[in-house]
Amino acid sequence: MSATRHLPRRLAFAALAALLGLALLEGAARVGIRVALELSLPDEVVDWITSQHMVFDPELGWRPVVDLGDIRGSAFKDDEVHSSRTPRGPGERIGFAFGDSQTHGAGLAERHAWPEVAEAELRARGHDVRIVNLGSSGYRSSQVLRLLEVSVLPMEPDFLVVDCMARDSRPLERRAPTALDPVREALFQSRLYRLLLLGTAAAQGRPLGPSRSIEVYQEDVQGKGEQPGNHQAIADLAASHGIPLIWVDYPFLRGEIQSRAPPSRLPAGAVVVPATQALLDTGRPPEELFFESNHLSIEGSRVVGRAVADTVEASLLAPP
Repeated sequence: MSATRHLPRRLAFAALAALLGLALLEGAARVGIRVALELSLPDEVVDWITSQHMVFDPELGWRPVVDLGDIRGSAFKDDEVHSSRTPRGPGERIGFAFGDSQTHGAGLAERHAWPEVAEAELRARGHDVRIVNLGSSGYRSSQVLRLLEVSVLPMEPDFLVVDCMARDSRPLERRAPTALDPVREALFQSRLYRLLLLGTAAAQGRPLGPSRSIEVYQEDVQGKGEQPGNHQAIADLAASHGIPLIWVDYPFLRGEIQSRAPPSRLPAGAVVVPATQALLDTGRPPEELFFESNHLSIEGSRVVGRAVADTVEASLLAPP
């Protein structure tokens, strides 16, 4: 009888001990990851990995944290936006760059990502242009489409630049808010949870990146006869709002430099940045232009940024 009477108290103590243990493990995971990164990677790469560039989103899985300044009433939530940049000036043209870690500039300082390079190049040529980098690691065309539709179109952009692999995912299912969203957000922020996922994936011999995480699973449909899909939907949406759209042909390194979004796999009449050819024209070894597969080095990003600036200037801008 006495043991039964004390059972709720024991269960409460056990639950409290379990929560304390998880908190300690989470803290150890956060410290351990940071130490491991600092011992093995350059400072700029560590800063990119550990800085807050993504926040949880119940529909998209995650969304980028960006510096928008005052751009015609930001559609992003206040806590997801830095406002250190100057407000939009009279006559200033603002474009948005979409894509995955190649656009975001994985492993590079912010100023070296190709959208920032393209903006600096256009300004050096006398154009009053701002390019907002909305690249987010793991994003696919389905997420780009929803981000454009929900958060960017209300800001009335002057042009768009999209750098996604062609036919990379089917349309994203629209998710209604659920009672489990706070749990999903907590898991998204947990380093311990991600370590467990990575460990499980490694044991099963399969890769696990953001786009294949529990938040949003997106099937790779390349080579399965799919039509342009989300790319066509992005083009149609931009056209319906009268917004010029430019594509980057997504340079990729697999043995040799190749394009993962050539004009033949993009919507008809697409304006395409020949980034792949620009990289090839440098004559430099691929390992000097890429860290790996789709991640550009400082020099590779500089080349792509200049190619984007050339296309934006030729397609959209009058001589300054």
